[in-house]
Amino acid sequence: MNNKMTTRTKQAIASKNKIYKCGENLIRKYGFDAVTVEQIAKNAGVSVGTYYYYYESKMDLLREAFNKADKYFLEEVEGKLTETVCKKRIVEFFDIYADYTLKDGIDVIKKFYTSENKMFIVDGRGMQNVLTNIIRAGQKNNEISNDSDPETLTKMLFVVARGIIFDWCLYDGKTDLKVEMKQIMEIMTKHI
Repeated sequence: MNNKMTTRTKQAIASKNKIYKCGENLIRKYGFDAVTVEQIAKNAGVSVGTYYYYYESKMDLLREAFNKADKYFLEEVEGKLTETVCKKRIVEFFDIYADYTLKDGIDVIKKFYTSENKMFIVDGRGMQNVLTNIIRAGQKNNEISNDSDPETLTKMLFVVARGIIFDWCLYDGKTDLKVEMKQIMEIMTKHI
């Protein structure tokens, strides 16, 4: 009985992952608004009902992509930053953020960077928490001013980072995202 549950659980996870991957591929190729739940289900080889068993809506796929990014920053980035000086650590964080953006490529990122995508402004996400913890530690060590709380500074820095990435999108990826991110974040961190 226990082995069957384990097998069933594995199958459920595999089904959900297949739906996610198919949805992700279609959205990357055609854009979020152009893809329907029916197309995702058909591409994944499942019924629409099965899709809705795992995801309440198409927006859940977008949330899942952001959750994966948050998980990456919590599990892979937070404990592995090498800089010890807080302001340099912030620049290092955004260097990794730029790398994470580049791995998806310009066409995919252009589809994410729209005013309709509200996932960027959801508070308390893992990625934000990593940066907030860096800033909080910097304030505790008097490396960063206490004029603003860590959450406000986190929000401000992410607004700047999204602006840099949006600018990169406007130039169709022809600018050097990593160089611009580093230069601008170095300037920003001088003033916090």
